[in-house]
Amino acid sequence: MEDVELTVYPNINRIVKICKAKFRIIDLKLNQYVRVAVYMYNENDLFIEATQFVIEGSEYAAWSNDDTYLIKLIKQKIADNIK
Repeated sequence: MEDVELTVYPNINRIVKICKAKFRIIDLKLNQYVRVAVYMYNENDLFIEATQFVIEGSEYAAWSNDDTYLIKLIKQKIADNIK
């Protein structure tokens, strides 16, 4: 028997609180861009969603050697992506 996918209650929205995010640099081209994979978790430490962001241009240049900048930027991108 093949797997079957069914839409169940498409009009129900759920609110998920993202409490933790882990990220991994998956691609880096020096002086051009960095691609970051982000894994988000809820308050029970259960995986919720994964996404990717590309940091390039002025954002990449501002990163320089300040990793706290990259962390803050990813947090902002997660927040902007949810809205």
